[in-house]
Amino acid sequence: MANPPPLPPQPAGLWWRTFACLADIIPLYILAWALAGLFADAELVAASHQAELFREKLSAQYVKAMQGNPRELAALKALVDINNPELVPIAAWLNYLSLVTFGVLLAGLSLQESLMGGRTLGKRIFNLKVITLPLVDPPTPSASLFRNFCKAAFFALPFGFVMLLAIVNFHVPLFRRDRRTLHDLWSRTQVVDEIKR
Repeated sequence: MANPPPLPPQPAGLWWRTFACLADIIPLYILAWALAGLFADAELVAASHQAELFREKLSAQYVKAMQGNPRELAALKALVDINNPELVPIAAWLNYLSLVTFGVLLAGLSLQESLMGGRTLGKRIFNLKVITLPLVDPPTPSASLFRNFCKAAFFALPFGFVMLLAIVNFHVPLFRRDRRTLHDLWSRTQVVDEIKR
């Protein structure tokens, strides 16, 4: 008599995936921001300081504008106007920061998944792992790289289309039985429970 086919793996729950994702990306964000500050040239460091001063100025102006004075509201609108020259160095700093963050997320997540058999720090904490379908093996380095390229882009790149895809990506598992996201579907992977909860 032939053995029955194996049961499909138990998909990871959305909350466990979310907690694992946060455990993965928060340390990588901190590392990325530290590296961005460490390797920034003098022009980018100056832009960083201008961004901080602008944030303080914007916060103070927002508080004034919320008191109902039309002149203060007009001053707030002028601050956030796209033609405001104060925004140019801030945009340069934020673009640099997002690219460094993207690189650190991509390298960190891909290396962890490749070296730890489909696991990352967060997935180890919450007993999850990434598998390829239909083989139920750890992801290949190319699948892991592509999967984490998409994931890093969703978390780091501030482009309109990427941000829209990130929002859709977050909601896709809500409507799928296997709880796969777009980056799982595109790379033919799935996050599963290592042990049944």
